[in-house]
Amino acid sequence: MVEKIEWSDSYLLGIPEIDNQHKKLIQIANELYAAATGTDEAYGLNMAKVLKKLTDYTVYHFSNEEEFMRKYGYSGVDIHKTAHDNFINEVNHQIKQLSSDRKNDGVRFYSYMVGWILNHIAKADRVWAAFVKPKI
Repeated sequence: MVEKIEWSDSYLLGIPEIDNQHKKLIQIANELYAAATGTDEAYGLNMAKVLKKLTDYTVYHFSNEEEFMRKYGYSGVDIHKTAHDNFINEVNHQIKQLSSDRKNDGVRFYSYMVGWILNHIAKADRVWAAFVKPKI
């Protein structure tokens, strides 16, 4: 079984506003994990609530990140935005595939989401953060 992820300071980019948003994403991911591994009776309702929270916050965070990159003249913002858009599309696709009575679907989605977010922070976000930090 997939294990819940814990925040690690190794995920920090050194930009407090963005780092706090990343912490919030991990917190929401862990709410998803709790919904996916909780009781069968509460699964559907809890999953619906956390998926709404996740989609709303992801859109907010990605928009904020892209605005930050534009503000400081990062030339790769369009490529980064495409990665964000692809993730949102995949999340929407996977949400449609979630079954209201198959908790394994929720755990699988959690695993996908956390893997993507941590990989994105470790690679793509580190690149733009290294560009932006000296300009702040």
